[in-house]
Amino acid sequence: MKLIQHFILLSMFLPFAFMGCDPSVEELSSDNGLQLSYSTDTVTFDTLFSSVGSITKRFKIYNTHDKAIKLNQLSIGNGDKSPYLITVNGIENYLFQDEIIFGNDSLLVLVEVLIDPNNQNLPFLVKDSVVVTYNNRSENIKLVAWGQDAVFLNNEAIPCNAVWTKDKPYVIYDSAWVASDCQLTVEAGSRIFIDNGAMLTIAGTVLLQGTAEEKILIANTRLDPKYDIAPGQWGSLFFFPGSTGNVIDHTTIKNGTNGVILAVDLNSGNGAELQISNTSIQHMSESGLTAYAGTLDAHNLEIFNCRNQLIAGLGGGTYTLNHCTFSNSPNEFTREGASVGFTNYLDFGNGSVFSNDLSVQLTNSIVWGREDEELVVDISTNAIAIVQVENNILRSEQESWVDLGNLISQEDNYPGFYSPNFFNYQIDSLSNARDKASPSSVTHDLLGSLRDAMPDIGAYERKDSIP
Repeated sequence: MKLIQHFILLSMFLPFAFMGCDPSVEELSSDNGLQLSYSTDTVTFDTLFSSVGSITKRFKIYNTHDKAIKLNQLSIGNGDKSPYLITVNGIENYLFQDEIIFGNDSLLVLVEVLIDPNNQNLPFLVKDSVVVTYNNRSENIKLVAWGQDAVFLNNEAIPCNAVWTKDKPYVIYDSAWVASDCQLTVEAGSRIFIDNGAMLTIAGTVLLQGTAEEKILIANTRLDPKYDIAPGQWGSLFFFPGSTGNVIDHTTIKNGTNGVILAVDLNSGNGAELQISNTSIQHMSESGLTAYAGTLDAHNLEIFNCRNQLIAGLGGGTYTLNHCTFSNSPNEFTREGASVGFTNYLDFGNGSVFSNDLSVQLTNSIVWGREDEELVVDISTNAIAIVQVENNILRSEQESWVDLGNLISQEDNYPGFYSPNFFNYQIDSLSNARDKASPSSVTHDLLGSLRDAMPDIGAYERKDSIP
């Protein structure tokens, strides 16, 4: 009898005991308004590889909704060609389909990468993604691993008075900066690779001290041949207002968005300072060198193939340019406007205008491209402007430049570049730049060759043979 009573009592309480189990968590929802969340948006493998290595990281996918969501696909972006693998519920693969995450539950995903860092064909950053597809949505988690042995900087300040050497490349992922009152010295032969969208920003001072024999290289992180001249692969070298004492010498800067930017404080009018020499800036998706009320001293500077300006001094500033070669011909972009320009004002279009004194001295240089006017100086009466443009070759129709001792032309390749279609801006034996430069203190050319008694216009001195 007691057993029967106990059973009756238990049966009375059973419905209440199971009320906490909500069957809706297993009910699939196809509502694309329900969005999953993730424990991270990037899985970074930040261990330096010294041999073939495998490292496992993890992340979680959260379903914070009451109903279940089915993952139509959970996969590695590059499939079986990727060095990455994912593990779900103890199974390792490149692709999973129809995984279900119940309501208010999560899914643990393990990510493994297998890289041989001694494979010199690898980029310095090996990137892929985990693609999550559900309810007509597609989302991804970025995967980033170091592909070769290097010094990696990931969104961090560079130690004060740091010295970078040529022993290992430096790879900047997600930007790095030189703080105010700090100095970075980069020795000859050093290589700096900057990832997509990342920048090297300088509030203090940077000294890039390359030589003719051992140039410094600043380029993108991809080493594949198809990326060799591809623009827009990283951000810029960005100099904050008040950054002084900066030197860039014997350096190649290529494949970025804006090669060099000198910024200005609009309140004080103070810009950044840079001395740049024996340097080539090339293949930029926006500009080569843009200075806002900056102080720029440049010689043997070559800039080519940029979407917009090769070089611009805007809102005033002091610019001394001697034996430079600026050419946007050929140019892989559709563009309008001059490749080289200077103004003593900035018009923000809302009635606000910033102006500052302007001083330009452009000598013994080539300014070339496809537009009728490749050099423009736009002066407002609100500030002083002193402009000396003498002894240059200019793509222009303005006879006033001739009166100042310049050569102008609309003739294709009038400067006589050796092989412009292959971005070789040394000059050929019949160049109009030969023996036309005025004597100056720039005794050697961009390659380190001695200029003769009758120097040539531009960054290069013509020799009997071109390598």
